[in-house]
Amino acid sequence: MSDDLEPKELLEKMIEKFEKTVEEDEGIEDKLEGFERDISITFNDDGNFHFFIAETDISDIKEGGNDDADITITTDTETLNALLNKDMKPMEAYARKKIKVDASFMDMLKIKNIF
Repeated sequence: MSDDLEPKELLEKMIEKFEKTVEEDEGIEDKLEGFERDISITFNDDGNFHFFIAETDISDIKEGGNDDADITITTDTETLNALLNKDMKPMEAYARKKIKVDASFMDMLKIKNIF
């Protein structure tokens, strides 16, 4: 379906999914209350991007990494695509070392709401 999407397009799809969750899940605002983080995503196969999340608002995606990011995610386009299409669960990707997340435990619990 979206196998041919570029990394930035995959991230935009991820944000669209998050925005849909915000619209449909009345409790998401409570789950993300006070959550403000810089997130940097490195695709092993195609570039670096970063964005800022403030509760239920996500900034525009910017090219390039952010060395000062609060959360750093390393993956590849195939894995992110599988996560977005629900062909793979986040814990499976993590266990299979298809995705690496450098974040506090609490931040990891919060970012699961984005995927």
